[in-house]
Amino acid sequence: MTRHVVPFRVVACVCAATMLVPPWGLPTGVAQAQPVDAAAAQAPAYSPEQLDALLAPIALYPDALLTQVLMASAWPLQVVEAARWVSAPGNAALQGDALAQALQTQPWDPAVKSLVPFPTVLALMNSQLDWLQQLGYAVATQQGDVLDSVQRLRRQAQGTGCLKTTEQQVVSMQGQTIVIAPASPQVVYVPAYNPTVVYGAWPYPAYPPVYLPPPPGYAVGNALLTGIAFGVGVGIVASLWNVGSPNWGYRNVNVNVNRWNTINVNRPPISNPGWRPPPPAGGGGWRPPAGGPVGPPRPGGGLPPNAIGRSSVAVPGNLVQRPPAGRPGGPGGPQGQRPGGPGGINGPGNAGQRPGGGPPPGVQRPAGGPPSGVQRPGGGQAARPAQPGGGARPSAPAARPPAFNTQQGNRAPQYGQRGQQSRQMSRPAPQAQAPRAQPRAQAAPPGGGGGGGGRGGDRRR
Repeated sequence: MTRHVVPFRVVACVCAATMLVPPWGLPTGVAQAQPVDAAAAQAPAYSPEQLDALLAPIALYPDALLTQVLMASAWPLQVVEAARWVSAPGNAALQGDALAQALQTQPWDPAVKSLVPFPTVLALMNSQLDWLQQLGYAVATQQGDVLDSVQRLRRQAQGTGCLKTTEQQVVSMQGQTIVIAPASPQVVYVPAYNPTVVYGAWPYPAYPPVYLPPPPGYAVGNALLTGIAFGVGVGIVASLWNVGSPNWGYRNVNVNVNRWNTINVNRPPISNPGWRPPPPAGGGGWRPPAGGPVGPPRPGGGLPPNAIGRSSVAVPGNLVQRPPAGRPGGPGGPQGQRPGGPGGINGPGNAGQRPGGGPPPGVQRPAGGPPSGVQRPGGGQAARPAQPGGGARPSAPAARPPAFNTQQGNRAPQYGQRGQQSRQMSRPAPQAQAPRAQPRAQAAPPGGGGGGGGRGGDRRR
């Protein structure tokens, strides 16, 4: 058996690179690909339309606050407990370091504790538990799809003119990514908005956007009627702020490991910045919530043609009637240059309209047809073959105007009459019978109709 010996220099380089990483892991925001959770990969997935509806009420939050909401949604029962705790009379007045110190005795997840300085956000999450459970399931099983939905919604709001830099927030572009940050490093303003206003016309009638109305006492005036409203600013508690951030490049959530472990005093510390949701209780894999605003997961075939956030909406191909490419005289070909009338060369209306005015191939013009040089209803001098014993054929005109112009649809009845006349003139006349030496008019009954009456008299005999 061949033994593979690793050179000492390679081992030394690997050890040196490992020592460059801090003991608390990579800093927040550093791109690091995370392995795919097998349980999450097998769980039923929401479609892009469902995710857009779920993320609509929070997609325009500042990045740090948005991340804390996403992570805390994985603990809906703890969110309920935190909302009740912060509304208690003895805790409502706590701020700053005193608030952080009081939270150390609580067994909640650090993401839930980080939202306690934002009682309005906790109140909104607590008032929509069915939405919160569906959001937590989506974050746990479709972390990358959730972040993609946020960016689509932000592009949509930016296109309507509602998402922009203000005195409360700074909206910037990092490549193709829209980043939202507080305008002040000490104060955070929680936005409030109506999704049907900031996103414009919603393209998914089956999945309307979730709306979280501001809680009582949240003074926003009439701003909700025109765009985004901001209430009173919330002072940042340094030890509870920016515990995580969206890693847009790798479509996952990173945590500030050092700050996370400072808050997470009642649990084992972590060392990996890649955030992982809690495992399903009781095992058996992830199960979607029984109810909620977007219903059960319905995975689709990718982004729909009218996906939110697209700069141009593509029309599905099955809704467009397109003619065969390159068909002469059809809607996709030259107008008015198709030989013959409707139906092609052998269709009705073709006779008498072929270039040169001749009959279709294999059809002999009857002797009793119209004389040469007759102006035909299709326009132009008709060219016909020489009659037996006659002279040379008259030459065809150099340029023959088209019999039909498809761009003049209002003259369709006139063209239909013209085609009918053409068919009548070009139809072979019935075979002429030689005149009889003696007409049989005397055989007709009294008051008869000429020759027809005579034939009727023959049948009676």
